Amino acid sequence: MPEDASSPAKPPAKGGDRFFDARFSIEAIQHEPYENGFTWRTVLGAFFIAFVMLPGLIFMGLMIGQDMGTAAEWVTIILFVEIARRSFMTLRKQELYMLKYTAAQLTHVAGGLALGGGMFGMLVWNRYLRHSEPFHSFGIAHQVPDWVSPYGDAAFTEPFTSPIWLPVITVTLLSMVLSKLTQLALGFMAYKATADMEKLPFPLAPINAEGAIALAETSQEKNKRGYRQYCFAIGVILGAAFGAFYVAVPTLTGAFLERPLQLIPIPFLDLTTSFESWLPAAPIGISLNLGLLFIGFVLPWRIVVGMVASTLLFQLVLNPLFQRAGWLPTWAPGKGAIETNLSNSVDLYLSIGIGVAFAILFVGLFGIARALLNHRRNRDPGEGGFDLRKLWERDRERGDPPIWVPLLVWISASIGYVVFSNHLVNSGLPAEERFSIWWLIGFAFFWTPMNTYINARMSGIAGQHAGVPFVSEGAIFLSQHRGVAIWFAPLPIANYGYMADLLRETQLTRTRFTSILKAELLVFPLLLFASFLYWSFIVGLAPIPSDNYPYVQQFWPQFATMQALWASSMQEGQTLLLDALKPEVILGSLAGSLALFSGFGVAGISAQYLYGGITTLTQLPHMAVPIFIGALLGRYVFARRFGVEKWTNYTPILAVGFAAGIGLIGMFSIAINFLWSSIGTGY
Repeated sequence: MPEDASSPAKPPAKGGDRFFDARFSIEAIQHEPYENGFTWRTVLGAFFIAFVMLPGLIFMGLMIGQDMGTAAEWVTIILFVEIARRSFMTLRKQELYMLKYTAAQLTHVAGGLALGGGMFGMLVWNRYLRHSEPFHSFGIAHQVPDWVSPYGDAAFTEPFTSPIWLPVITVTLLSMVLSKLTQLALGFMAYKATADMEKLPFPLAPINAEGAIALAETSQEKNKRGYRQYCFAIGVILGAAFGAFYVAVPTLTGAFLERPLQLIPIPFLDLTTSFESWLPAAPIGISLNLGLLFIGFVLPWRIVVGMVASTLLFQLVLNPLFQRAGWLPTWAPGKGAIETNLSNSVDLYLSIGIGVAFAILFVGLFGIARALLNHRRNRDPGEGGFDLRKLWERDRERGDPPIWVPLLVWISASIGYVVFSNHLVNSGLPAEERFSIWWLIGFAFFWTPMNTYINARMSGIAGQHAGVPFVSEGAIFLSQHRGVAIWFAPLPIANYGYMADLLRETQLTRTRFTSILKAELLVFPLLLFASFLYWSFIVGLAPIPSDNYPYVQQFWPQFATMQALWASSMQEGQTLLLDALKPEVILGSLAGSLALFSGFGVAGISAQYLYGGITTLTQLPHMAVPIFIGALLGRYVFARRFGVEKWTNYTPILAVGFAAGIGLIGMFSIAINFLWSSIGTGY
């Protein structure tokens, strides 16, 4: 309940009553000079993550489909803060911010594939993709270029150092370099345009910058021990205890048993076939991962309610009705949850998802347009409009390069991107079958910079982003190009608007921009080497997918089927995807979603319910239910026991600690697995 303006101000929090245990103001430090954040401590943190945490991150993704999230970042930061305090050293906010940035780059995970550990993880996925049953059944396995993955038994028997992998590694490395150059150059120019030239506020940047500033203050307080340490320790203990059963048992038994022992079903308990006679076409299952309860503690209540309501309504109530009405004809008795979800996606939910995606885009654009109008209306008349001179001014203390440097880098990288993609897609094809280079030029020099600037501006004004869905897919359909290579080529389509947020946070922490460049120069080769080292060893332990890796064994076939649908969509005789795209369902989904957003807005109901529902609309219900249970416990048990404000402060630390506990147990068991396998005991 909002406080009355006349109510007395609360006294400042003491001890452990605030999340960061710190007293500071972002504005108060803006007079301080910029400092370098890339120091030997950042280098040590990067090596710690690359060689200690990375194998655990890889295995957790393969086994349970779960990454350590921000836990890896915060574990590293908290470890270094505590070491510094006990060594009578202090960590500057610039060092902590760069430590967090470096950790985030090293622990990036590829979405639903749950692939971490750098580029060689994607090579393993592409190898599986080309040899998968869906790619063979759609007749495109032989058409996939060798620069995506080698084909045949040699792809599984030859190491990454073999000549057959050279084209794949070369293409992947070159595309990564071009993408990184474009990201840094275009991101900096978007920042200059929005933060310096337009002076946009970036409302979320101070929130993200506060963590490094507060922890820097904490590192200077020698004998202070607040609730954060206790919450984190409790989370670690709970995570380690659960991880012993959930992660350690299957990891350790997988080293010497043909089929690993699972005390808790991974990734979830599938009950679909048990209820198919009462609820046909309903994918029923529940995940027994205790970490989902902690997610329920943290997520906003409205989001969680929307998630569980949507998944129960569509997956358990409407799906049986749709099946009886003949709208889900592909489903057949005997299919498990994943097969049921896949067939339902092809029959109906792919079209529903496209309609919802465009509805979110339109709602986001409407919200941004309204924010733009309010920004202009409330702006001080003395501020004027754009100050183009700011775009060319160079802040040397901040570490700005001359504007012509990123401009030249972007143009050069974009030209290289266009030439490179054109060669990969069109090499060896007759002129009439080629993918028009004008599409590539449009992507590189029009769509990507425009999309980047628009999103940077949206974030600068309202803290929001809006992505346009299915841009590359739409361009391929419009071009009528029938080749398969285009679906795997590194196209110059991207949105680097987030870089403006990141550079604004860097500015607020008074960190020189050159620190970002130094960190990138360290992370790129370090992650490349660590990725090669660990993935080369992991692929020799057991086939991927296999019983040793339950998550990828369950979900990768579904992802491969959807990829095969898109890649084969322009082939003669392949009409499955075109049949799955139902214009009337897309338009109906779009109209219905817009109507719901409008209705909620008119009624004054938070749109968080809808956004929560959208996240689980086309997904399996196995995660939503335990998340909802966690939200119920947090809201009606723990919040009443500890108080809403304290519980709100406790939950993110508990969640990070829990993830860290599972990660530590995972890394310990993986180390034993590595040792057991390396001495040959398991063979």
